[in-house]
Amino acid sequence: MAAQATPQQAIPVGKKGRVELQPPSHTWISWGVLFAYLAVFVEGVALLAGNHGPEILPRLGAAQFHLCSIYVLEVAIALGPGWCAMSPGWTCGELIAHHVPYTFTVMLCFALNQQHKWILPLVVVLLTPLNEGLFIINSLGAPGWVSKVRRFYGFLIIALLILSEIHTWMKVMQQHWADNALLMLMLDQLVFPAIYYHFNLLLMYLKRWKKTRSF
Repeated sequence: MAAQATPQQAIPVGKKGRVELQPPSHTWISWGVLFAYLAVFVEGVALLAGNHGPEILPRLGAAQFHLCSIYVLEVAIALGPGWCAMSPGWTCGELIAHHVPYTFTVMLCFALNQQHKWILPLVVVLLTPLNEGLFIINSLGAPGWVSKVRRFYGFLIIALLILSEIHTWMKVMQQHWADNALLMLMLDQLVFPAIYYHFNLLLMYLKRWKKTRSF
């Protein structure tokens, strides 16, 4: 008889031997991460519904700090006991590729005091924690229709995020070009890996729809 995998063990799945992280062994950890994600989503909705002027920057900074803190915590849990509250469906490499570049880029943006130029995508991205929260809800045993809702919402919010990133990038590029700010022009290109990553996610959703005719 094959030995059952413990929550600490990662299990190879798929044809190429993807090794997915396991959910935390204690459900309260998953619930804690879930509520943290939902709290950030509420912050994002409040910011999106309000004024988008410079006066929102302190609240925007706080919300981004909260999101990046969750990402750092999730990476630590993945590298330590090998858990992921959003599992099944995530490998350690995928989690790191999703969380670490984003956290680094946001930290750099705020360190260079450029957040006022990127308000739109920085606000829109705060709506994505609902997608991660729905991953966790599925992991906690939600009915199958929740997965369809998550994929539909994920597709819409990622498409909106790409549009906001491209629109803001073009506007910021024009400003830095006019100011002859060559260093900032180079740093502006850091948004391209994010656009590429999000575009690949959209392709994944579309391929699934083409195959199954369903989200």
